[in-house]
Amino acid sequence: MPKHLRILLNLSMLLLVAGFVGYMVVSVSSETVEYGEAEAEPADFVSPCTLEATYALPKGVRRLRLSGDRIYAATSDSVFAFGKDSMACINRFYAGENMADIAIDSGKEEIYALYSTEIKVFTRSGQLIRAWESCSNNSLYASIALSDDYAFVTDTENKNICQYTKDGNFIRFISSPRGFVIPSYSFDIESFCNTIYCVNSGRHQVESYAVDGKFIASFGIPGSKPGTFSGCCNPARITFTDDGQLLTSEKGNPRICLFERSGRFVRMLLNSKMLGGGHDTYEVQVENDKIYVAGREEINVYSY
Repeated sequence: MPKHLRILLNLSMLLLVAGFVGYMVVSVSSETVEYGEAEAEPADFVSPCTLEATYALPKGVRRLRLSGDRIYAATSDSVFAFGKDSMACINRFYAGENMADIAIDSGKEEIYALYSTEIKVFTRSGQLIRAWESCSNNSLYASIALSDDYAFVTDTENKNICQYTKDGNFIRFISSPRGFVIPSYSFDIESFCNTIYCVNSGRHQVESYAVDGKFIASFGIPGSKPGTFSGCCNPARITFTDDGQLLTSEKGNPRICLFERSGRFVRMLLNSKMLGGGHDTYEVQVENDKIYVAGREEINVYSY
């Protein structure tokens, strides 16, 4: 090949490679802006919440629930009941090792305790009423929520939701239309007005389902700024206000944010500094104008 043709060919290839590299740089930059990774938490953040009281707990809390005049705190093996006004311990009972979650059926005053392959139902005083095994041999249950007639349980091993009657009869498996991506044990589920909400933490989303298992909607994008979800598996926890707004609790960089049920971001309520730092998820429950946050072997009560 003549020398001048080789030079022209090499120059053309160099320009082609340079153009491809430039395209990739622009594409990556565009994705970063789209998902909000470049925007960090505002330095001048002012919380709308005021700390009112702090109560020490005997052990680390895995789950926190509110029902009637009681606050229920579940550790790895016991359920504690505290009075909301005084935070005095009303009752405590041993529920079994490696308890993952609890849910309260306020109408019947029953406590559903969840384990990796089992569900137990207790009275408020701790008497066992009934129990049933998981519907799959290799299940690893993570979270439980109750609707009027059903119990919904997330399974991190099989990446689905198991629906039962409250007597323990299996109804169906519920799968995400995009597939549940659960890189850790963060697979929280809640019920509000007979609609089921769960986290798809590996996809940084919250999904909603009807009680017949039909998918309704989802929201959430990855990012570091408030209103987006960072890390490998956030949001880690979700809960609801009395009027149906949704709170998310994140781990890694702990913070609690408020959303409308549609997914529209309202504002950040508590950042890592106000929560006490660390990397673990903080349990959160809301009632009226009070926010109850559990972590680091204590419960903090905020007014909002």
